[in-house]
Amino acid sequence: MKTKWLKAFYIILPFFCLAGALTVKANLSFFLSLLPQCPFNTVTGLYCPGCGITRSITALLQGDPLAALRYNAAPFVLGLLLVFLYIEWGTDLFGTHRRLLPRQPVFWVVLGGVFGIYWVLRNFFPLG
Repeated sequence: MKTKWLKAFYIILPFFCLAGALTVKANLSFFLSLLPQCPFNTVTGLYCPGCGITRSITALLQGDPLAALRYNAAPFVLGLLLVFLYIEWGTDLFGTHRRLLPRQPVFWVVLGGVFGIYWVLRNFFPLG
């Protein structure tokens, strides 16, 4: 019984995400007005690792992926990770479990290191 509900939820989840994205897109100015300025950027004048994610997602919602990449690449990487995790969850739920993402800590350390290098470089060589 529980598995049927989980399978139904798994199938319906992308539609809820799409509806949420369309709702945010339709009311973008309202949602943007609710967000505060980055305190790290306000105090130091430097970009934090998350600076530009809001602009990046806004550009994606407006259909401009190149501008989104200039603002911050994190939504692309995190979105890809979420898609892989969603597929993994689905393969497990439907009985053919497949692992798409590495489970070794070195993968996550390297990914964190790449984000760290990206954070440092974007403060010296701004793209946006």
